[in-house]
Amino acid sequence: MAVSLPDKPQPFSVISEKWQHKLKIPDLDEEEKYSFGKVYEEQIFQLIHKHLELNTNDRLAYIGPGRGSLASKIKEKFCLLEPMVNVFPGKTHYEETPNQRMLPFKIAHVGAEEYFRELASESDEGQEKDKLAPFDKVLLRDAVEHFTNPRDTFTFMMKSLSAYGKLLIIHRPGPMSTLPFFSSATDRFNDQDVTGSEPYISIIKNLQAINVDVQWEIEIVPIVLSKVKWLSMIKQKFPPQMEVISNYQISSGVRELTEGMFKYQGDHVEFFDRLMFITATHPLVDCGYPSIQRAGQGAHTPYPGLMDLKFNLKVTPDIVKYVNQKLEKQKRSKNVLAHD
Repeated sequence: MAVSLPDKPQPFSVISEKWQHKLKIPDLDEEEKYSFGKVYEEQIFQLIHKHLELNTNDRLAYIGPGRGSLASKIKEKFCLLEPMVNVFPGKTHYEETPNQRMLPFKIAHVGAEEYFRELASESDEGQEKDKLAPFDKVLLRDAVEHFTNPRDTFTFMMKSLSAYGKLLIIHRPGPMSTLPFFSSATDRFNDQDVTGSEPYISIIKNLQAINVDVQWEIEIVPIVLSKVKWLSMIKQKFPPQMEVISNYQISSGVRELTEGMFKYQGDHVEFFDRLMFITATHPLVDCGYPSIQRAGQGAHTPYPGLMDLKFNLKVTPDIVKYVNQKLEKQKRSKNVLAHD
C-alpha cells in the first residue's frame, strides 16, 4: 500500500521528520536570547582592550544595534568614569518579496550618520572652538552595514576624536563568517555583504580615502552553545545579519539544521566567530600618505617607492668602458665651462 507524503515541505526522511517534532525550541529571556554567553563576551572584552586600548578615563562612543548590545557591559567591565554615549547605527527597512526574500532599504540621515554629521558641523562652524574633541575612543559593532555613506560617516567620526584618539570597527563579513547558518542564509550574506568578495577591502579603502592610519586583524572567538539556544536565536533573527532573512527562509533553515548538522549526538555545539577588527587613528607622521598594515606588524613608512631613495648598482666588466667614456665626457664638459 502506497504512503502519501506532504508535498510542502518535502521531507528529508520519515524517521528524521518524527525526530524533528520532538525538538522543543524554548523562548529565552531578553538578555539570554541575544547573548553568545559569558565566555564569548570575556573574549570580546580582551580583544577590545587589545585593539582599542580603552582606559577608565576615556570618553567613549558606542555605535551598535540595541539587540545584543555590549554598551552597558563595556562600561562596567572597563570601569569607565566618563559618561558613555550610546548611538544606534541606523535604520534599515525590510520589504518581503513574493518569492519570500527580504529587500533592504537603508534610511539616510538617521542614527550614527546624522549624530556625527551634526557634531562635525558644529566643530566646523566654530561653535565648539574652545572645547576638546567630544571623544577619545569610538567603537562600532555590527554597524557599518547600516551606513548609506560610510566614507563621509568615517570622516565625521574622526573629526570627533581627540588627537590621539582611536576608532575601532568590529565587523563580521558574510564571506568570512564561520557561524553555523543554514545554506540559504550563508548565500544571502555573501551577496548582501557591503564589502563583496574581499571582506575587509571596502572598509579599509573608505578609511584610506580620508587619510587616516589603519590597522586590521582577523580574530577568532570560540562559542559553546546548546543547540536549542542557537536555533532560538536564529528564530529571533539574531545575530543582526539575520534581519535580511525572511520568516519563511528561517523556518526552512531551522528545519535544515535540525535534519543536518544538529541532528547528531550531543546537546551542545561548538563553533567559532571570525571577526574583523579594524582600527583607525589620526596620522602620527605627516608624510602625505596613510599607513595601512596588519595589527602587530612593525611600523614602516608607507609607499616607499614615492620617497627619495638611493640605490647602488654594481657595474660589470663588460660595461665599464662605456661608463668610463661617459665620465670622461662629463669631465671635459666641466673643464670647458670652467675656462669660459
